[in-house]
Amino acid sequence: MDAATALIGGLVDDLEPGKGISWVTVRYMLGEVQYGGRVTDDYDKRLLNTFTRVWFHDGLFDDSFQFFKGYIVYNFKEREAYLSAIDNMFNVDPPQVYGFNSNAEMTYQTNSMRNILEEIMSIQPKESSSGTSETREDRVARQVREMLSKTPPPFDLFDVKQVLTAAGATSSMNIFLRQEIDRMQRIILLVRSTFKDLLLAVEGTIIMSENLRDALDNIFNARVPTIFKREQHLCYGSPDHVARLDDRYSDYAVLSWDCADNTSERPFERG
Repeated sequence: MDAATALIGGLVDDLEPGKGISWVTVRYMLGEVQYGGRVTDDYDKRLLNTFTRVWFHDGLFDDSFQFFKGYIVYNFKEREAYLSAIDNMFNVDPPQVYGFNSNAEMTYQTNSMRNILEEIMSIQPKESSSGTSETREDRVARQVREMLSKTPPPFDLFDVKQVLTAAGATSSMNIFLRQEIDRMQRIILLVRSTFKDLLLAVEGTIIMSENLRDALDNIFNARVPTIFKREQHLCYGSPDHVARLDDRYSDYAVLSWDCADNTSERPFERG
């Protein structure tokens, strides 16, 4: 801000009679150097340059010019008048001032509230209250055992290959199905191994790693563990991810069975 103010002041002081302000210089220095030089995202830079083109021109000093309804360029003769006008400004500017849709404010408030709730949950006591004999780790272990029992077993990839080959391995739908089954296989193995390792870590058999600690905290707070969110198919944003995983597994199993219409039994059916 100080550098931008000094730039504008220097341009005004050096004005020659009969010549106006070089708005091209102002827009470049603000949008590309003093402010734009700190912007790393291409779209943010594009937005910043758009602001400079819309706001910095000869019409800026017209009496009818407004950045937004009620946002004008003040032109007072006394310093106190400027301070009074600043005191009367809104504490929170609406998104329309910056050319955004009203949904931008809803998104901002939603994200802010989510961050606040996550911070509250992260600083809550890690130990169980004295009113129950079940510790935090015991509660998570009980939930993990229940979820592990509902987690589908891995696909038998040999049977999958046989079924899809018999149904036409080069068919576009079968190629897509095989790719989806491969992704689902990675997810199933990840979920089952994480649950098993977490149980061992709670028992003290293995070391509680950072990923396992994160999984323990998130399961205790009824949230999806971070390691699961890295797999897009599992990132549903809700704690019932195991049930959704089981539904997806069943869908793929039924699709594969439908492809193998000459098979008397469903392939890789779980026991």
